[in-house]
Amino acid sequence: MIIDGSLIAYDFMTDFNGPSRHYPVPFYPSGIYDNEQPEYKHGPDSSQYPNLTLPCNLYDEWGNSIAQGYYMVTLSDDMKFLDLYQSNKLKARVKVIKLVEKMYTDEERMEEDEIIAKLEYYKLHKKLKKFHKAEEELAAFKERRAAENYADIFDSGRGYYILKYNCDGKKAEGFIQK
Repeated sequence: MIIDGSLIAYDFMTDFNGPSRHYPVPFYPSGIYDNEQPEYKHGPDSSQYPNLTLPCNLYDEWGNSIAQGYYMVTLSDDMKFLDLYQSNKLKARVKVIKLVEKMYTDEERMEEDEIIAKLEYYKLHKKLKKFHKAEEELAAFKERRAAENYADIFDSGRGYYILKYNCDGKKAEGFIQK
């Protein structure tokens, strides 16, 4: 079968909708549409990270500002910055000055491992009521651990704010100049 390339090129040039007319089922183009926002689909769980209330606007030396309001604070992957998110969009980064990692005690680890082992056992043996009870127990354990998470900002009185962060056994501090 011989196909004339000039006819195909002309056909695509005159078709303003692209090649979708030539397929029986319209194709889905790769990429993300404007109305799809991946930060909402794949973003971090907001209950896991502490929230911070900024009491006033913060300004940097170039005149940029962070508006007062509520922010979610996370520690960056390389543990060098505290990231402030609002509506799952990065608004500011604060350099970490001090970082302390807490080691969990053996009792905490054993308790979590026990609950996870129960979940697996009940799932394997199809004991639905006990499985749901173990799920609730694991959720309560995670909530107890999450209750220790916090983020706070306060004025040092020396020309800068101190941002304190504690989440998942990591304590960090950062300074923001006035």
